[in-house]
Amino acid sequence: MRHLKITSGGQPPRLSGQRRAAVLHIEGAEDSEELRKKLTRMFQLHVDMTDFIGVARKSPDHEWVERAGFGRLLCGSTLFEDVVKIITTTNTTWRQTMRMVQLLVAKCGRGGAFPDPKEVARFRVDELQRDCRLGYRAKSIHVLASGILDQSINLGEIADPSQSTEELFASYCELPGIGPYGAAHLLAMDGRHDFIAVDSEFRRFVRETHHNGRKVSDKTMLRRYTKWGKWKYLAYWSELWKTVADSLQPLEVVDN
Repeated sequence: MRHLKITSGGQPPRLSGQRRAAVLHIEGAEDSEELRKKLTRMFQLHVDMTDFIGVARKSPDHEWVERAGFGRLLCGSTLFEDVVKIITTTNTTWRQTMRMVQLLVAKCGRGGAFPDPKEVARFRVDELQRDCRLGYRAKSIHVLASGILDQSINLGEIADPSQSTEELFASYCELPGIGPYGAAHLLAMDGRHDFIAVDSEFRRFVRETHHNGRKVSDKTMLRRYTKWGKWKYLAYWSELWKTVADSLQPLEVVDN
């Protein structure tokens, strides 16, 4: 990606950036290393999609991937934000997840921005449960925020990119409220797609799309993506995304 624009509510672009000589340059705001770091994480500008596109070219059902510019996922500006949001997706509906996040931002954040650990930890668990409708998730989120503040949880060490994917998966599973499902999502935020987060939506999609609605085992569903190697999860996401996109509007060709 050489150029990106960020808009708000359909209004003209307020912020834009260009990558020149592998360096992201920001326009529309004071350029800083912190801003570049956050934008790079949010838009996964550090993730090399060359290999995934090469594999997709060999699949007739995925020939559209390169044409549509598919591959990078939209992430939070910090790992803390992504962990909290993933916790809010457990055992609930997407509508309820969005509501929990909206209420958390309204109660703890400033100016509509997602709150940092200090802003979350200053509230009691019961307050977060009541005002943000987090239920049992409030405890995990509060433990996470408090642990980051008292340094009993070091996200830098946990997310150390020098680890193998298997080691990183195990590290993420040590975080409060994060199990195999959440760890697979966090790996995807790092651009690692070796593990698929198996949930009700994955099961529904694979059964309806590839098994005519028949009930099959998780093992059978996962085996379908084995050929994608380290891109398993992104291959699944591409199929799910295209199904949703096609129901809304035809795919558009993008200029990379």
